[in-house]
Amino acid sequence: MRESFNFNFDEIKESLEKAIKENQIKIDVFEKAINNYKKLGFELEKILEFAAKNAKDEDKVKLWALFYEISLQNISELCDRVKRYGESLKNSELYKRFYDEDKKVPRGIAFRILELTRLGKREEVFYVLLREFVNAQQELKHDLVNAFNPKYSIENFKILVYSFMSGLLG
Repeated sequence: MRESFNFNFDEIKESLEKAIKENQIKIDVFEKAINNYKKLGFELEKILEFAAKNAKDEDKVKLWALFYEISLQNISELCDRVKRYGESLKNSELYKRFYDEDKKVPRGIAFRILELTRLGKREEVFYVLLREFVNAQQELKHDLVNAFNPKYSIENFKILVYSFMSGLLG
């Protein structure tokens, strides 16, 4: 079941300003506002893609330009998320499968994923990563799965996987 998403900027702004004026600033409220703003970007991307596919002539060109603009912002956001996800997995069973702590070097499987990524082998990278997550009994989060979405170019796929690996191994 799809989660409902409502974003009323005026309402959020008013609530934040009121909290500031009353000196009752809560960081989690600001974090929630920022997360909702980021969700809005991904929703706009979907809507723009649909609109651009169905538009004609000059509108189609303008809508695709807007789609690419928001898409780049979303890729940047997704890179940050997958990197943080990789960082959050340090000291996990998955991390131990990718990094030899005794020798202080990445294991062969890490280099295999980096090489397959460099070659743009999206399906093989997904298979190897999924296998490692399953063997480590670790949850594979949706943000990382998004890296393998065919709507993203091979260059974007590489950037997303490298971001995850740099978070995990960095």
